[in-house]
Amino acid sequence: MKIDQIIAQYDRYLDRRDYAGGGRFLMEQRDIARRAGDCPTELSVCNELIGHFRKNGERNACYEAIGRVLELIDLTDTENTLSAGTQYLNIATGYKHFGENEIAMDYYRKAEAVYDKTLPAVHELRAGLYNNMATALCDLGRFDEAERYYRNALKLVETLQKREDEAITYVNLAHLEEAKGATEQEIAKLFERALHALDCVPEQQQGGYYAFVCEKCAPSFGYFGHFVAETELYKRAKEIYERA
Repeated sequence: MKIDQIIAQYDRYLDRRDYAGGGRFLMEQRDIARRAGDCPTELSVCNELIGHFRKNGERNACYEAIGRVLELIDLTDTENTLSAGTQYLNIATGYKHFGENEIAMDYYRKAEAVYDKTLPAVHELRAGLYNNMATALCDLGRFDEAERYYRNALKLVETLQKREDEAITYVNLAHLEEAKGATEQEIAKLFERALHALDCVPEQQQGGYYAFVCEKCAPSFGYFGHFVAETELYKRAKEIYERA
C-alpha cells in the first residue's frame, strides 16, 4: 500500500473517531514496511504514529516513534528535504505536548531552517510551524517572541484564506493576551474574530478538519465565558462526526 493510501485510510478511521483502530492500522503498516526494508514508507508511517501517540497521551510510544523517525531520516539521507522539515515539526510538537518545551524548540528551529530553504514565503506549512512555535514560547514565558510568531502565522492564514487555521490562531492569541494582562474586551474581540473565521467556512467544506478545529477551540470559548459559542462549536463537530 502506498503512503498516500495509508494516510487516506487512517484519516477514515479518524473521521469515524476510531482512534484505537487507526493506531492498530498504522502499526500494522509500519511493520509491513519494516519487514520489506522500505525505509521511506516506514519513515512516513512512523511520522504519522508520532501524532497518533501524542493525541492519545502515549508518551513512551510517542518518544519511541520519534527515535525511529530520526534514525530513518539519517538512513534515507533526507535531513535537508521538505519532508524532513515536516517531520522535525511533528517531533517538536510531540515533545511540546509532553512538556519538553526546550527540546521542542530545538526541533522547531530545525524545521524552520529547512522550510526557509525549501518553501516560498507564503505557505500554509509555515503558518502551522509558527503557530506551534509560538505556543511553545508561551509555555516558556517568552511572550514577545510568541506574539511575533502568532502574528506572522495570522498574516499567512489570512492571505491563504485558511479559515480554520485563522480561528486557531486567534484563540491562541487570546490565551497569550490573557497571560500578558489584556482586558476582557480585548480578549473578547479575538474570540469574535475566531468565530467569524469559522462561520466563513462554507457548509459543504466543513469536514473532519473543521470538526477537529471546532472541538479544539470550544474549550477556550468556554474558559473565557463564551458558553453559547462553546456549545455551538461542539454541536457542529458532533454533527460532522455523526455524518461521517
